[in-house]
Amino acid sequence: MSTDRGKIEVVEGRPGRVVIEGAATVRVGWNVPANAVEIAKKVAAAPPIEYVDQTVRLRIPADPTAQQAVTVNYRVEVPPGTEVRTRTDSGATSIRGVNGAVDIRTQSSTIDVADVSGAVQIATGSGAVRASDVSGALSVATSSSAITLSGLGSSLRARTQSGEISADLRGTGDVDVETGSSAITLQGVRGGLAVRTQSGRITVQGAPTREWKATTGSSAVSLDLEQTSGFLLDASSRSGNIELVGTRVDGPVTKHAANGAVGLGGPTVMVRTGSGAIRVQHPGR
Repeated sequence: MSTDRGKIEVVEGRPGRVVIEGAATVRVGWNVPANAVEIAKKVAAAPPIEYVDQTVRLRIPADPTAQQAVTVNYRVEVPPGTEVRTRTDSGATSIRGVNGAVDIRTQSSTIDVADVSGAVQIATGSGAVRASDVSGALSVATSSSAITLSGLGSSLRARTQSGEISADLRGTGDVDVETGSSAITLQGVRGGLAVRTQSGRITVQGAPTREWKATTGSSAVSLDLEQTSGFLLDASSRSGNIELVGTRVDGPVTKHAANGAVGLGGPTVMVRTGSGAIRVQHPGR
């Protein structure tokens, strides 16, 4: 599906059937044709929909005059297991209850994804992203918008320049998150971790079963680790203090660094920050 400023909504329907609803609305602007209402009626009567080789394609009108006159919105019910690919300039996108892979691209609109079993890829310029109960791998890239995620069952890869990232995970997939200048909050991380930001605070809760690495230029890092057999801590800050809560490091600990085994040792937990404080909390054994 592709639209230009048109909304897109996709939900799961009955097996073996695709149901498409839509609306052609008249645009507002100096370059809108005088007969825009008549054009909108024609587009609504014969929408740009194709069905070839088990693929349904929903497009913007091919006629340039029609593109100036109308915006087309789509609501589609798809069978279980359908793969969904959407493209829009500035129309909001909502995908719910889909079992197949999902690929969403937009320039500047909000994206809302929920109850998806397959892998999900999202790319947007400046629209906020929300995703919940995604069982497959999730990849999100945005330039300047917030990313809010919950109930993730697999791996996560997220990139943004200036939007805050908040994620709640329930699986054991690896997490790879990077921002330019925004805060990162991660809950339930139980796989590997790579998290980076230039000036946003990093807060992570979970259990390191593979290597963790957290890096920030000038902000604080807070790790709240669940009860585990142990890990290897390698933490340092050029000018910020190190705080250890509820645990003991078997190795050198100074005001700005801590390096050694916690408990029985295990995966490495590395933390680097330029001027922020580092806080590591672990219940010990």
